[in-house]
Amino acid sequence: MRSKGLQLLSALALGASAFTLISCGGGDGDSARVAQTVDASKNGITTIKLADTSSSVHIQGSRQFNLIGADANGKEINLNNKASWTLSDPSLGSIKNGLFKAAGKKAPLQLVVSYAGMSRSLDIALTDANLTGITVKHPTGSVDVCKDTQFTADTVFSDGESYDYPLTWKITSSNPVNIASFADTNVPSLSTSKNGVIKVVASGLDNDKKIVPSPEFEFNILSNLTKLSLSSNKSLEMRQGQTATVTATGEYKDGSSVNITKNVSLTSSNTSALTVNKTTGVITAAAGTISGTDVNLTANCDGTTETLIIKVLKPELLKMEIVGQTSTTSTESISVSVGGSVEPRIKVSYPTSTGIDPEIYSGTNTLWEITSTPTGYDSSKVTLESKTGKVTISSSMIIESSMIVTLSAKLLDSDNKVIIGSDGSELKDTIQLTINR
Repeated sequence: MRSKGLQLLSALALGASAFTLISCGGGDGDSARVAQTVDASKNGITTIKLADTSSSVHIQGSRQFNLIGADANGKEINLNNKASWTLSDPSLGSIKNGLFKAAGKKAPLQLVVSYAGMSRSLDIALTDANLTGITVKHPTGSVDVCKDTQFTADTVFSDGESYDYPLTWKITSSNPVNIASFADTNVPSLSTSKNGVIKVVASGLDNDKKIVPSPEFEFNILSNLTKLSLSSNKSLEMRQGQTATVTATGEYKDGSSVNITKNVSLTSSNTSALTVNKTTGVITAAAGTISGTDVNLTANCDGTTETLIIKVLKPELLKMEIVGQTSTTSTESISVSVGGSVEPRIKVSYPTSTGIDPEIYSGTNTLWEITSTPTGYDSSKVTLESKTGKVTISSSMIIESSMIVTLSAKLLDSDNKVIIGSDGSELKDTIQLTINR
């Protein structure tokens, strides 16, 4: 008698032959067989079995079948996603990874599942028994506010059996209103946002398309939330066009911490600068300023709130240059007369990929300096505002002829270091200032 190990080696040899055929134009079935044979060898699978002994399925319903593999020591593994599932009559339903969905017709049907050269079959008994009753169930009858929870339902049919059957879920009453919801009325998953009491009903259609409702199930949403925290997976300084994902975490009286992002209300204090996808928790920096626009991002659930301050900035600068107080074009020199003043400005440019045109800089973290002067220059007669660049020449200044000084400007970061542009160079520039008599 051949051992199971020898049988598996034979299967592997057949798999290798199948691989040769595939390389010469074999079909998808051969490819799946090879992958399964390799997987069986890796996990030591020597036997398979269908875990289901009962096979009754309603023609309007569905059922999850399970294929279990075992190694020589009896260790089991679920093979649903690795096996090949087929039906003797595809017009009666569909099956994928063991999930069978009936197509509404009653006739003889056989399920066949194969894995690594081994196969099992099962006759599916399709029934059209009539739906007569539904009972909603929940393991505890309550949930902490801002959490999700799952309901189940027992169905009763005219043959006395219970089947997986399509049901619709709804809240028939809520005190206070709008404290919970079923995002998909075909799925018994409830989301909650406020504490209170609701009543839940599950219903289905019988064979005459008449609605069969369950009795109302009273359900409590408990006010056990003690604290809310809000965090971002990116820096709290975001440049225009960048996105980040925020996470709201609820802390409860029992000491547990739960991600409740999808159940909180997320709001931006400035939607022009920062937008919020309330379903996914993704925030987008929509429009910033050079110096940064502070936006309050607030999470709220059942009256408990938490706020993050997000600074929204323009994209990284490419370069800067000094321009005149009225012109926006680059210039090498400007002039001012004794007794007068002049206020040059800074124009900044962005990488072309941003699509943002050059603009006059409106930030305050700027350093203007007079860096070189000629003989006869009297600094006591010259006032320079270091943040704005405004130069004022005292009327008492006496000069024999025009003199030229060098005026420089730098853009600084929060540490008062010169900002590096996107091209790797410092954001600074100089200009010649002529002082006339």
